[in-house]
Amino acid sequence: MADRSCWNCGAMNAPDARWCTNCNSYLGWDTEAPASGGSGSGGATPSPPTGAGGGTEPPEPAPTPDGGGESPGPADGDGEAGPSDAAAATDDAAPAPGSPIVTVATPEVTVARDEPATVELAIENPTKVVDGYDVRILDRPDWVDLVSPEVHLMPGASDDVALSLAMRPGPMVVAQRLELSLRISSQEDARRYAVVGLVVHVPPYGPRVGVTASPAMIRLDDVGEGAFTLHFDNRSANHPQRLALAGNDPEDVVDFRFSASTVEVQAGSTADVHVEFTAPQPPPGQQRNRQLAVAATDDEGPIAATITLVQSTTAAPVDEPITVQVTPSTIRLEDAHDAEFDVLIDNRGGHSGVIVGLTGVDPEQRLSFAFIPARFVAAPGKITQARGLVRADPPPPGSQATHPFTVVASDGTTDASGQAQLEMTSSAAAIATAELHANPERLDLGHHRQGQFTVEVDNRRGVRPLNVAISGRSDDGAVRATFAPAVVVVAPGAIGYSRVSFTSPHPPAGQQGTRRFHVTASDGSQDLDASVEIAQTRPNHRPAVGRWLIVLGALLVIIGALPLPWFVSIPVPTLNPFDIASNISQASSLQAEFVEGPLRILLVALGVMMLLGIAGKEGGLTRKTAVLVVLFSAGYLVFLFVTPGLAASDLDIGLPLIWIGAAIGYAGGILVRMRD
Repeated sequence: MADRSCWNCGAMNAPDARWCTNCNSYLGWDTEAPASGGSGSGGATPSPPTGAGGGTEPPEPAPTPDGGGESPGPADGDGEAGPSDAAAATDDAAPAPGSPIVTVATPEVTVARDEPATVELAIENPTKVVDGYDVRILDRPDWVDLVSPEVHLMPGASDDVALSLAMRPGPMVVAQRLELSLRISSQEDARRYAVVGLVVHVPPYGPRVGVTASPAMIRLDDVGEGAFTLHFDNRSANHPQRLALAGNDPEDVVDFRFSASTVEVQAGSTADVHVEFTAPQPPPGQQRNRQLAVAATDDEGPIAATITLVQSTTAAPVDEPITVQVTPSTIRLEDAHDAEFDVLIDNRGGHSGVIVGLTGVDPEQRLSFAFIPARFVAAPGKITQARGLVRADPPPPGSQATHPFTVVASDGTTDASGQAQLEMTSSAAAIATAELHANPERLDLGHHRQGQFTVEVDNRRGVRPLNVAISGRSDDGAVRATFAPAVVVVAPGAIGYSRVSFTSPHPPAGQQGTRRFHVTASDGSQDLDASVEIAQTRPNHRPAVGRWLIVLGALLVIIGALPLPWFVSIPVPTLNPFDIASNISQASSLQAEFVEGPLRILLVALGVMMLLGIAGKEGGLTRKTAVLVVLFSAGYLVFLFVTPGLAASDLDIGLPLIWIGAAIGYAGGILVRMRD
């Protein structure tokens, strides 16, 4: 009897097996299913139905990447297949056998701003194990939220699932038709999935386009042409709106010219259309009011905007006299003293040429004028142009002045004048925009008294040359400085430099001091300031001097305790008690063997200890040792005086040297302690 093939993993089992030895799947659903490549013990296994987007489940299980069959996880306590240990299938991999069969009952839904859509799915579990399914949107737009209930199906069971598709709060969503893909994946094996399509409609909403004209009233004096702007506001609607534009007036005499005859205003945005028009002027000396209407028409009808047009004309001149116009009427000068302008002599209302002479008049009498030509013929019916030149002294730096003036054209009997004004502006003084910097801003001189730093005069924002004198002082007046150069000339847009060399006295010994040195750059009227912090430390030489004194004192003590006769004339002390008693009875032997020899050794040891006192931080060992040297040597003298019969020895000669060394060493110990 042939082996039985597992429907889930493809493993071969005994013919009478009811549970797969590999994946623990129940084999009783397909009794006597044929094994792959062999004859079965019963009928063939029926083919699972085809699901929407899931494909047809093949009779053989899909191979794993290494060539073997699927590897489901171990069965749980109820005998159902546990979660698969195989890697989850990617979105672009073909569905694995046992994928769910999904039918979309609502293939098209509408999602409104405040009305979520309900998507109804029918999900069937074709496998022989209990399975759960997750639903998600592939390539989900940011504005869509999908709410799905938990879906768990028994083997071979199906159920209807209602999904909620809502629009997220936030920016406006444009009206559109969107095709989405829903992926229904098995929770047991991610390779089992189905993908179904869904069409989502976002309906249009919002009011009609708002249309306004700017300006709402137009005034035309002696001209027949004008312009205005139409503003279209579609910010409250989520769909584009297209409008056709047309203009009219009650008299039907105004000609409208639109920059665009139709305008499409995108969803949530605005648009502008420029409109020019030509209207006939009223008779000379009269005024006429017209109502201009612009209709923006869409599918729902026209949207109107009105503009009030006020036209006026001057009365017709009768042989007008000449007029004078200065162009430009306002002449602006910046950091300059002269300017040119045009003088227009209008004789269009005259019938004959007029010989005129030009002069300039200013009430303040601060301006000078020149004209080319200064005398000429103003032709009838024309405008004759002449060139004028005005000159004045600029105002003080950083200020401005206005000088009104009049150009007079005289024909000998009558005068015509044109008004104008000269506005002069002087840039601020170079020092007003300049900056002064010290580089570096802090100097640490250590033990030195002299130093240098650089002063930068920054005139990069100025439009005038800057000429400044450099000077400096410290807070306490103790710093002496020289500047090279002492006067700096800086061109506009440049940086000037000056090298400062200074001498600063030391602070008290062993202390660190700081001084603030202020540098000033002056042009005679204003000053620029910068400062440098100078840090100094004065060394304390007393500890070093103290160490040398300790060394000298220790050497004097050792030399005084070891004169040359010490190696020759001092016998080696005896250890025999009888000899010792005999030597004690003799004063000279007692002095040589039991007093002077050990004392010299002791003084040498004390001298070495004085020398070792250099390593101490406070010099205490040196001072104590020096005191002991004096005490022992003084005791030796007392011993000589109180003991009769003792004579002077070599040690007596070295005692002054020992005392001098002890005094010097003691002084050195004091200096070592004085660190501050």
